[in-house]
Amino acid sequence: MNEELLHYIWQHKLYKPEIATTKGESIEVIHPGTKNTDGGPDFFNAKIKINDTLWAGNVEIHRNEKEWYEHQHHQDSTYDNVILHVVEQKDTSTFNSKNRDIPVCQITIGTELKAKYQHLYFNERWIPCADAISDIDNFTLQQWIERLLIEKLQEKSLLIESLLQESNNNWDQVFFTLLSRSFGFGINGLPFELMAKNTPLKLLLKHSDNPFQLEAILYGQSGLLFKSYQQDEYSSALKKEYQFLKTKYQLKPIQHHLWKFLRLRPVNFPTIRISQLAALIHKTKGRFQIVTQLSQTKDLLKILEVETSDYWQNHFRFGVESKSTSKKVLGKQSRSRIIFNTIIPYLYIYAAKHHNQEQKEKIIDYLYQQPSEKNSIIDSWAAIGIHAENEAQAQALLHLKKHYCDHKKCLNCQIGHKVLCKT
Repeated sequence: MNEELLHYIWQHKLYKPEIATTKGESIEVIHPGTKNTDGGPDFFNAKIKINDTLWAGNVEIHRNEKEWYEHQHHQDSTYDNVILHVVEQKDTSTFNSKNRDIPVCQITIGTELKAKYQHLYFNERWIPCADAISDIDNFTLQQWIERLLIEKLQEKSLLIESLLQESNNNWDQVFFTLLSRSFGFGINGLPFELMAKNTPLKLLLKHSDNPFQLEAILYGQSGLLFKSYQQDEYSSALKKEYQFLKTKYQLKPIQHHLWKFLRLRPVNFPTIRISQLAALIHKTKGRFQIVTQLSQTKDLLKILEVETSDYWQNHFRFGVESKSTSKKVLGKQSRSRIIFNTIIPYLYIYAAKHHNQEQKEKIIDYLYQQPSEKNSIIDSWAAIGIHAENEAQAQALLHLKKHYCDHKKCLNCQIGHKVLCKT
């Protein structure tokens, strides 16, 4: 925890105005550097004046100076460009792999700052700053929410980059994979993604007029057709059809044990979701531009309003008949999640990759024009005085809770920064 605070103090210049090396040389921090989130020194491209000499390079931070040696930095040329070693406790000297003496700066964590951070880090409230967030000015809140929205929209950028490489820049295949993943609604997202990666979209397009063949392909590729179950006429027919298509197109199914059924409501079983995905492909004939080019949520909701094939109206698993209650239609809340968690981010990243700034701005404006979704997390934000007035703010608040509050990343949060630095 102390090292995290040292990073924070260095990044925001929260140390005493006058600092010096442990040898008494004056230090002027012109720029603390850019925080590094990967391997290597903690801050890149810092600019520091030591006495009258201007240095440009990297900064490494530890609680104790001896950790430099414990982490083997003295034998790693990656750290040869370190120009300053910042520590809380001075207990040795710092040399790099070329045996050059590196200046050391000892800084102290203030008692008040440490107490505030410990209060945030160790309390068990819904969010760490629940008792202080009401004091944060509206300008800071709105500015941070705007930044979080962009973060949220870019969240899938690394996944999309990876999918583009795997598919030779086939954006349609990428969208199909993302859309499939969204039908897993978190818990089954990965097996849906793997199934889509193993299933060429062009094959599904070829059979998009035939719902039965679509189900045969998807259930076969999911591996669920080969799970131990009591076969019936429909499952046997699917299996027979898939075996033919598998041989013809050299298909490879994923392992059925990847799918999760435990603690899911039956309507959320992957068997049900796969049938709904097949229905969507049949409904759109795989022309996903119908989905990605619609500008109104009500139109998107209508397109995504799909139900299972007749067999699944009275089944949740293969070979096990159940009482038919209501049609197994993809619910409105589920459709909204697909729109805001998958389709909108995909469109934003697509626009960004094609340098279409106008389209990016349209997507953001679109989110600000949509009413906020209703769920328990948004209700909990409202209970502590933070209201989502539109879908843009709702998405930002969901992202804040999931990626910052739940992981106690107060040092990376503008709200946390205000709470810690408040006098």
